[in-house]
Amino acid sequence: MSETSLSVVVPVPATLAAPETGFLNLGHHQHPTRQLTVNSRYLSLDGRPWMPVMGEFHYSRYPESEWATELAKMKAGGVDIVASYIIWNHHEPFEGQWHWDGRRDLARFIDLAAQAGLLVYLRPGPWVHAEVRLGGFPDWLPATGPLRCNDPVYLGHVKRFYDQIGAQVKGRLWCDGGPIIGLQLENEYGATGPGAGKEHIAELKRLALEAGMKVPLYTVTGWPTLDIPPTEVLPVSGAYADGFWQGSREALPPSGVFLFNTRRVIGEMGNVDGTPAAGLIDTEHYPFCLAEAGGGMHQSYHRRPVISTEDVYATTLVQLGSGANLYGYYMYHGGTNPVCETGPLNETQASGYPNDVPQWGYDFHAPLGQYGQVRPSWGRLRLLHQFMQAFGDTLAPLVAVLPEAGPLDPADRTQPRVSVRAVGARAAEMEGFVFVNHHVRHHPLPAMPGRHWMLQTAEGDVLRMPSTGGVDLQSGMAFIWPVGQRLGAVRMRQATVQPLTRWTDAQGAVTWVGFAIEGVPAEVVLEASGLKTVEAVDAVDAKGVTVDVLEDGATRVQLSATERPQTIELTDADGRVHRLLILPETMAAESQRIELGGQARLVRSSHPAFLDSTDDRLHLQRPAGEAGELWIYPADGLGGERHTAGVTWARWSFAAEPARQWALQAALQQAAGAPPAIQWGPHISWRDGPVPLVPDESAQAGAARWTLTVPPQALQALHGAPHQRLWLTLDLVGDVARLWIDGQVVDDRFCDGSRWQIALDRWLPAGTAPTIEISLLPIAADLPVFLEPAARAQGAGAVLREAVLSLSRTDAVSPQAGS
Repeated sequence: MSETSLSVVVPVPATLAAPETGFLNLGHHQHPTRQLTVNSRYLSLDGRPWMPVMGEFHYSRYPESEWATELAKMKAGGVDIVASYIIWNHHEPFEGQWHWDGRRDLARFIDLAAQAGLLVYLRPGPWVHAEVRLGGFPDWLPATGPLRCNDPVYLGHVKRFYDQIGAQVKGRLWCDGGPIIGLQLENEYGATGPGAGKEHIAELKRLALEAGMKVPLYTVTGWPTLDIPPTEVLPVSGAYADGFWQGSREALPPSGVFLFNTRRVIGEMGNVDGTPAAGLIDTEHYPFCLAEAGGGMHQSYHRRPVISTEDVYATTLVQLGSGANLYGYYMYHGGTNPVCETGPLNETQASGYPNDVPQWGYDFHAPLGQYGQVRPSWGRLRLLHQFMQAFGDTLAPLVAVLPEAGPLDPADRTQPRVSVRAVGARAAEMEGFVFVNHHVRHHPLPAMPGRHWMLQTAEGDVLRMPSTGGVDLQSGMAFIWPVGQRLGAVRMRQATVQPLTRWTDAQGAVTWVGFAIEGVPAEVVLEASGLKTVEAVDAVDAKGVTVDVLEDGATRVQLSATERPQTIELTDADGRVHRLLILPETMAAESQRIELGGQARLVRSSHPAFLDSTDDRLHLQRPAGEAGELWIYPADGLGGERHTAGVTWARWSFAAEPARQWALQAALQQAAGAPPAIQWGPHISWRDGPVPLVPDESAQAGAARWTLTVPPQALQALHGAPHQRLWLTLDLVGDVARLWIDGQVVDDRFCDGSRWQIALDRWLPAGTAPTIEISLLPIAADLPVFLEPAARAQGAGAVLREAVLSLSRTDAVSPQAGS
């Protein structure tokens, strides 16, 4: 193939118009000492462009005794804002009977979020959906009259609800010096006309203000009709890699969430009533913000997608490359529906909603699962979150530009997918980032060898990336390259390593951390102007570093050994020494930037680690049978051992404990009967046809049942030391599974081919273990539901293939010397 046919040309604007200010009636009710504002392109925090990460975590779906730990893990995952629905029927099951205690204690949740260093975004609805019964409305409410409109009776009930919330958040708002920065009104709202649409949203905002919920930001979900009061709220979008609400029993077509798109038409966006976006607002007035980007995907009975780490990573990267400036995950943390005296709280077709979802389980295959389990997506997504935190002030003002040649069709498999957010009249002035995605869920893209990108300015200057040669694109790749990075007086012209984080010390020296992308030759090109010296800092690592000078005098550093950290020191014209720390990609996914001992540091950990902000202790969560390690750079002022790997790290090691896993012999109490007969739900207009109903309660008589006995040594180990967790992992083939404790169902799931992991210690107080049972409905080989191919290949029937107990523990370290 010719050089031209392997290149993609992307235009780079010479300048950017200033964002519009003054249109939005937002940004009021400011903090006593800080400022949060929004313009037509981005948010600003304390006068600087801000690109936050927001993660959804429903406090009422999680035990309050574990909130503090989970919020700290969210913070460690790179989340800046915790968002939560306030689910009305969790708080007022019977009219006038309010519950704000235990796992419903909103005020305490907010306080713990602030303690963890998180801001808070509340989503009170009053209709929230959330896969909860009646969209969150209490059972008694529909009988009172018309809903989701300006009916006086309905608004009276909403006022009572909002007033209750106002009492819970008093003193905790941004304007009080607290963490609550925003409020979402309603959700997935499609009504229009008198007393509805923008009139209703405006009335909800008035009621929220009247209840004391005064915040800088008010949002609505930006679908389906966008009939909103244009200056009063900010529309926020969604981007899901798959949808459990879809009717298809097959893999969905290639989704728009994997295609760079500046029109904000990005695939499936939670459009539950089938109403097409009517284009009733001008998006030029609003920044591109997301509140519902899939951190995973829930299950319905008829569709059970299992979202991969690559799926959610590519979705996030593509939206950033498409211009997103606030990234909110739904869900970031899973949970469990609480028990309610009015009955089950899950969405069902029987209750008039489109889907049957599990009655208890709301795991969502999220980065942090239903029991706080840390999934690979937690560390992988953190690569992007730390990029947003460190480079967002540069990226947020930049607009997305796509190649004129496309691709414009999500199904296009012939062209590489690229977006550029950069600005510069000349190549020597260009600043920004290049985004490449070569992953599409269920539709692997073909290999494209030798590809390179030409960033072309309005004056005809061209910046070639990489500087020579090309990249062999392989299915599943997704990465970001920097352009025009500044390290003091040194300008990094370009690099084919992905930026992770950066910081500047009190003397102006920059530490710039990036990582080598698997399968991409790693290079860094430095302009001659402002650069005095370049040096690989130690003899071992230097063997993997080649330094040469290009024709125009620029210095190119190429890294051939990317399986270990590489460190490059740059001396600029002012005599400052800056450091490039290039990590392997797997090591970068284990790393996080923290503030410790009054300075920025990088923490690497063999297992998930989080910082307790109250005492600066680091907590490492690991299987007790596995050894663990913590590494911190820079090491000055810290305890621990010293170890050199690119740079000198402080290191702590933790030994594995023997015999911390137990294979259980499940006792079969009842063999499964025949799979229950299929019953069909109503035909919903936006589906091709009806979907199966979840088998009714009478079908449970034909479920297989097993009892599980916890070995005494497992109980002894669990209660023999603090901060331990006992995991039950089940490998099941079947349909509907339930966990029973002392004769009561406490959790359930629809089998989807993945293993079911349960924190069994929640039901194992010190002393005698309860009776533990698993029930499992058999699945028919031809059940007309969507299953991933691997799940379908597991076969039919009801089989408990394996039940394993394992102990995990949390180790705490006080890293500072003398502490």
